[in-house]
Amino acid sequence: MARKKYSYRRSVTIRSGYGSSKKGRKFLKFFLFLAGAGAAAFLIYSGGKKAVDYAYASDGMSIKEIEVVGCKNVTKAEIKALLPFKIGDNLLKVNLNEAENEIMKVKPELKDISVNRRWQKVRVKLYERTPEAFVQGSKELMGIDFENKPFPLRGFMSGMKIPKIVYKTGEERAGLLKFLESFKPVCKDFLDNISEIRFSNTGDIVFATNDEVVIFWGDEREENLAHKFDKFSKIYVDAKAKNKQVEYIDMSFYELGRAVVKPKREI
Repeated sequence: MARKKYSYRRSVTIRSGYGSSKKGRKFLKFFLFLAGAGAAAFLIYSGGKKAVDYAYASDGMSIKEIEVVGCKNVTKAEIKALLPFKIGDNLLKVNLNEAENEIMKVKPELKDISVNRRWQKVRVKLYERTPEAFVQGSKELMGIDFENKPFPLRGFMSGMKIPKIVYKTGEERAGLLKFLESFKPVCKDFLDNISEIRFSNTGDIVFATNDEVVIFWGDEREENLAHKFDKFSKIYVDAKAKNKQVEYIDMSFYELGRAVVKPKREI
C-alpha cells in the first residue's frame, strides 16, 4: 500500500512541474510577440515620419498651378488674390477649409466654393449666385436670390429683366421672394415685364409693369395661381388692345369672379 501511495504522489509531482513549464513557454511567446509588435510599430512610425518629412520637403509636393473654374462674373484674379497660399507653397501644408471659409466671408455673390488638391495643383471651383430680383442696398442696387441672400451685382446682372422688390421689413422681403418663386414658373416671359413688386398697406401683392400698369394681384396664396394668371394674361392683352394706356388692373376679387380694368384718362 505504501508503494502505491508513493507512486501516486510522484505522479502528481511530475504533472505539476509540466504545467509550470508550459505556462512559462506561453508567457515567453507572449512577451516576444509584444516586443516584436513594439519594434514593428517603432519602425513604421520612424519610416512614416521620414516619409512625411520627405513629402513636406520635396519639390514634387509644391504647388505649380492654381486653377479657378466656374467664373461667370467673378474674375479668376480676384479669387487667386484671396487665397491664403500661392505658387511654390507646399501642397500638403495648405489649409483648404480655411481658404473656402475666408473667400465665402468676403464674396456673398458666391453660392458655394470647393478647393481641392490635385497633383502639383490646387483646383478652385466656384458656384455663383444668380439674382432673381433686385433690392435696394444702403448705397446701390443689389441682387437677391431665393435663398434671401443679397449680393453685389456683377457683369451682366445690372441689365437683367427681373423685378425690384420693395419692402419695409425682412419679413416682407421673405414673403415677396416666396411669392415670386411660386409666380415665376407660372408667369414665364411676363416676368420680364414686371418692374416692381411690393405689398400694399392691406398686405396684398401689388406689382407694376414696365409700361406703367399697376396690377393689384391680391393675396399671395398659391392655390389656383396658374389659373388666375391665365385669366389675368387674357384680361391684360384685351385691355392693352382696347386702350392706349391702362392705369391699373385689379385682380383682388378674382375669387368672386370679378376683375377691374381702369384706363388712363387722356389729358
